[in-house]
Amino acid sequence: MRTAALVAALLAVLAPLTVLAAPAAKAEAKVKVKAPTAAETRHSALIAAALRGEPEAQYHLGLAYRDGGHGIKADPQAALIWFTLAGADGSVPAAVEAAKAFEAGRGARRDLNAAGNWWYRAGMLGDKAARSRWAELFMDGNVHSIGGRDGVEWLSEIADTGNLKAIMALGEALERGAGIAPDAPAAEGWYRLAALLHSDFEARYRLGRMMLARPSMWRMPTEEEWNAKDAERKSHPFGAVWYPAKPGNADDKAVQLRSGIVEGEFWLRSAANHGHVEAQYALGAILVNGLDLPMDMVEGIAWLEAASVQGHAEAMMLLGDLAAKGQGFYGKDPVRAFVMFDLAAGQGEEGAAAARDAVAKTMNQRQGARARQLVQDLRELSSAQ
Repeated sequence: MRTAALVAALLAVLAPLTVLAAPAAKAEAKVKVKAPTAAETRHSALIAAALRGEPEAQYHLGLAYRDGGHGIKADPQAALIWFTLAGADGSVPAAVEAAKAFEAGRGARRDLNAAGNWWYRAGMLGDKAARSRWAELFMDGNVHSIGGRDGVEWLSEIADTGNLKAIMALGEALERGAGIAPDAPAAEGWYRLAALLHSDFEARYRLGRMMLARPSMWRMPTEEEWNAKDAERKSHPFGAVWYPAKPGNADDKAVQLRSGIVEGEFWLRSAANHGHVEAQYALGAILVNGLDLPMDMVEGIAWLEAASVQGHAEAMMLLGDLAAKGQGFYGKDPVRAFVMFDLAAGQGEEGAAAARDAVAKTMNQRQGARARQLVQDLRELSSAQ
């Protein structure tokens, strides 16, 4: 009601109604009042109906202010106000007009996320073309939220046709919980489809990262069989059976394992081997830290160096830190650390310049000259390419 009152006050100024008041000093003078035109009468009636909350009137009032004419001055901002009110009240064409206005920047600044929300509203009201336009904006990353189960359903219909953009967008929304509760198993399923159907390396990286991040679970190997016939004969389940908590009757037969460690490493390595820089960095960091996979400093540093060559600032920072501490190298290497931190600083990495300057204070004159010469050589090499 407050919104309607504010709109009414705005339109009271805009509405083309003329009222002539008689001068107080000449009460005897006849006052001539101009009769409203038919267009003005229709406009007044439309305003009255719109203020009563009638969606159809709100929509047509929006059209009147959008197009102008018939004595009404075009006002995109007022038009958008009425379109949004009508769309919220269930008018499909009004929701579509609001989406178009935000997409074109008419009556408000251009806002593709807001446009997507209104396309979504129109889609929920039954407009199939609006659903398609929303899906396009969402797949291009212009809409921040998948909106709920309806958005998942619409995007799933496209993903089921094998559309890679839809598959990846759906997987990301389910992984991060963008507008819907996170669903890691469902996200992994869509990423696996993209990895297998399209050999997509981004999907392989995401799938590997997610699987390696799975929490530890419990298994009872004595209750499992890996031969289908033996499983049927012994009444055992076929394959791995995971328990989130240790079974009460497990005694010493239960083992705690990372359920995604083997497959996760496979997918992450697959992406890294094909040059995916984030996969290279992730694999390198995992191996040097020895948390999600067994520690392997030599291989881990090799992957970090591969990512650094592609300009990955975080890989440079980690390499610099390892070199400064002498971890994974023959000993402390301040020259290497200085160069890595300087390269990361050139990429805008936070804290890199401070780390470089701190290492510089530990170097002797010869090391400092060598480090600065290497930095200069690398800059010249980079500018020549």
